[in-house]
Amino acid sequence: MEIRRLPVRRRSVTLEEVAQAAEVSRPTASVILNGARSGTRISDATRQRVLGMAATMGYRPNPIAQSLATGRANRIGFYSGRARLDCRNPFFAEMLGGVFDGTEALGFDTLVHTTGVSESRMIDLVRGHALDGLIVYATPGDPILPLLGELRVPAVAIADAISGIPSVTVDDSYGGMKLAEYLCSINHRHVLVKQAPFPPPSAIARVEAFANTCESAGVRVTRSLEIWDGGGLSDEELKTLTEGNDRATAVMAWSDAVAETVYENLIRVGLSVPGHVSVVGFDGFRHRHPPRCDLTTVRAPWASAGRGAVRLVHAQLSGESVPPLTVLPVALHIGDTTAPPKGTS
Repeated sequence: MEIRRLPVRRRSVTLEEVAQAAEVSRPTASVILNGARSGTRISDATRQRVLGMAATMGYRPNPIAQSLATGRANRIGFYSGRARLDCRNPFFAEMLGGVFDGTEALGFDTLVHTTGVSESRMIDLVRGHALDGLIVYATPGDPILPLLGELRVPAVAIADAISGIPSVTVDDSYGGMKLAEYLCSINHRHVLVKQAPFPPPSAIARVEAFANTCESAGVRVTRSLEIWDGGGLSDEELKTLTEGNDRATAVMAWSDAVAETVYENLIRVGLSVPGHVSVVGFDGFRHRHPPRCDLTTVRAPWASAGRGAVRLVHAQLSGESVPPLTVLPVALHIGDTTAPPKGTS
C-alpha cells in the first residue's frame, strides 16, 4: 500500500519578522503594511525598504489585524432591496461586475444582499462595523431608505437616484429621446411602448422622454405593460401591430431583455423584424455569444456605474466631498432590428 505524504504547510511570515529584517519598529511596519493610523512621518526610502522586504519574504497582511489597525472592515455592501439578483440577467451581471472590479482595485471585499435576506440583516452588519459603506440599488419606498441617515456610513445609490445620498445613474431621459428621434427620422408614425409593471424611476424617465418626444413630433404612442409570463406580446398588442391602416410599426421596450423577448415573439408568429415591425430596447449589453439579432438600443455603461459607485464610497471614506448626482452618458446604437416602415423611404 502506497503511503502519500501530505504537503507541509509553510508557516506564515509575521509582521515582527518583516520589521526586524527591514530594521524598523513593529509600529512602523504596521503603518506601512496594514495602514495603521500614526502621527509619525515615514520617509519614502523606509517605506520602500519595508515593502520590498515584505515582498521578498512573502508577507501577507492579516485581514483582522489590518481591520483593527485601520478601524475599517475593508468591505463594502451591495444592497439590492426587493430585486432578485439573477446572475443570468445581463443588467445585474454588468453592474455587479463593475462593483467587483472597483472594490478589487481598492483592496475591498464585497458583500451582496438579495431577496430572501431582510434589510435588517444588512443594517445590523453596518451597525456592527462589518461594512464600511453601502451601494444601494433600491426604489423609493424601500424600507432601508429612512434608515440610511442614522447608519453614519457612506452610501451611494446606483441606477436610480435617491434623494439625500450621492447617486450614480445613466442618462435615461437622453437615451429615450434619442430612440424617439431616430424612429421619427425613419418615418414611424405609431409606436407601441412597453413599460415595466412596477417601473423604477429610471424606466419611467426613459419611457416618458421617448413618449414626449414622439408626441411632440406628431407620432402616436400606444402604451402597454410588460407581461411576466414570458409571452412578450399579448393578443391585444399583436392586433395593434397587425391590424388597421394606423397599426403600430415599431415597439419600444423599456429594457433590452423585454425587447429581445418581443423580437422572439414576433418571429414565432411569423412577423419579420424589421420588415413588418421595428424593435428597440434600452441597456446595450454586449453578448458573449452572437445573439439572433443586432438590437437597436441605447448603450448604457452599467459596469462604469458600478465602478463609479465604489469610487464615491471610497472618496467619502477618505473625507472627500462628492457630487450629489453623477449622470453617465449613453449612446444610441443602430442595429438590424429597425428600418423605415414598408411603403416609406
